Amino acid sequence: MSEQVTTSQDERTLAALAHGSILLGLFSNGIGGIVTALVIWAVQRQKSTYVAYHALQALVYQVATFLLTMLAWCCWGLLCTLLILVPVIGNPGAYDTAPPAGIWVGLILLVVPLGIWGLTILYALWGAVRSLNGHDFKYAIVGDWVKTQ
Repeated sequence: MSEQVTTSQDERTLAALAHGSILLGLFSNGIGGIVTALVIWAVQRQKSTYVAYHALQALVYQVATFLLTMLAWCCWGLLCTLLILVPVIGNPGAYDTAPPAGIWVGLILLVVPLGIWGLTILYALWGAVRSLNGHDFKYAIVGDWVKTQ
């Protein structure tokens, strides 16, 4: 993983931009980074193998993490709904005196989707730093899969 590759500064910058574009997803519901990585890959696939590989990795990684994060949020929302609404069914006055315990459990479990979201962003930023410094970088599962395609 610490292998130094011979690339130009422009190639390293574009590769880092593809990985770091995950930050654009913070302001565009996850789509900005995906579109940026796709555009970099489309423009550079005939010009630079290094940039094309990193952009395609970033694209696949961002799509996969977007779907994983959305799944985590949906599961969290469903669980919170069940924890809060199920005790009320058949007992409409259940929350007249105190907030339901499900609210507290839901708030504690909020760590899961936020943690997944944060860690996926940090991992992509690590890829950006590595490729900007000229080191070879590949995501744990995505990198090998992209290499074989």
